[in-house]
Amino acid sequence: MPGREWLSRGREGWFWYRDPAAEPADPPLPPSPPPKPVAVNPVPPVQPSVTPSTRAEPLPLSVAWFRQNLDTYRDAAIDNPTPENVRRFLVLQRIMMDKSTAFRRTFQEVIATTPALDANTERPLDSVGANTANEIASAATQMLLRSLAQTVGLVYFFRSDCPLCGTQVESLEAAQRLYGFTVLYVSLDGKPMPRVPLRAWAPDAGQAQRMGVKDAPALVLMRPPSEFLVLSESVLSLPAIAERTLLRARLAGWISEDDYRATRPVRERSFLSLVNGITPDLLEDPEKFSGYIAARMEDSQ
Repeated sequence: MPGREWLSRGREGWFWYRDPAAEPADPPLPPSPPPKPVAVNPVPPVQPSVTPSTRAEPLPLSVAWFRQNLDTYRDAAIDNPTPENVRRFLVLQRIMMDKSTAFRRTFQEVIATTPALDANTERPLDSVGANTANEIASAATQMLLRSLAQTVGLVYFFRSDCPLCGTQVESLEAAQRLYGFTVLYVSLDGKPMPRVPLRAWAPDAGQAQRMGVKDAPALVLMRPPSEFLVLSESVLSLPAIAERTLLRARLAGWISEDDYRATRPVRERSFLSLVNGITPDLLEDPEKFSGYIAARMEDSQ
């Protein structure tokens, strides 16, 4: 019966399956080399060598050498903490610390003998000197603001529906009381300020457009008849109002650079003027470099 041929194969038993005709086998591969023996617990040697770098080796025991190699000796001491490995790392670490101490000592000597590099000459570092510098700068600030208030005033633009506008009034009244600034309040939508009664205010009659104000709150510094400077388009504290007023007045030429500098508790100094004269050859000769800097510092005094 077609499809029933397997019935006549009982003599082959239950395990009558036969593999198909075998294909020609590929030629045998050459035997693999035997694996190298591996230690069960490999331990680095007592004196591990530092892996050589392909770059130019730095001078031994220089900072560059320590940066490149100290961690290697530390790791070797941790992996194999024999007395020799640990002692070697501790000695190298102590040499690096001593180099740092020597640098710090010379650093302090240079600062002490070169006032131009001393941060203490820019601003006293001790609390007594710093407080005194702050008091001097504060007095100069108040004096300059009172003088400036004789010729300039503040214009504050608000809206009746502005949630932030009312918070600025207290600082403006303080500026008026402490420094004598005249403050003009202008409503952009022609309505009074809610919850903050003002003694006097005026609806916008084109002032905002002339001064470039588009929305409230906005604070403008104005010098009649037609000069104005936008200080902020948000709320400012009283110190921020004072600081921006002096800064913008200095940039506009309303106050002198010397008067403005007197209000700063920090004596500003810049080394950028030295950049053009510093050449690669000068950098390679520390003595010539020091002489160049000393001469330029004398010229700038």
